[in-house]
Amino acid sequence: MLVKYIIKVFLYLILAVMTLIRCLLKIPMMLGNILLYFLSIIFILTGVLSYGFALESARECGRMIIIGMAFGAIPDFVPFLGKSLETLVAKLLSMTIE
Repeated sequence: MLVKYIIKVFLYLILAVMTLIRCLLKIPMMLGNILLYFLSIIFILTGVLSYGFALESARECGRMIIIGMAFGAIPDFVPFLGKSLETLVAKLLSMTIE
């Protein structure tokens, strides 16, 4: 019986942390999409133009383009991560109610 209450306390702590993480992820989802796409465009254009005008080596230009693609992919993965956390929080909440 005591073990069951200890497990419930730990589940409530985990639930609180997961809810906080989910709330913190909503901020970049709302505000960050435009900024991240803008940064993506800047990095990709800088890489392409630096290579075109021979200002940097091909390796450095490739790195800039890859970083730009990563910035462009972040807004696509944050909603997936948010949905995964919502599902996990719902399952943890159902475990604590039992």
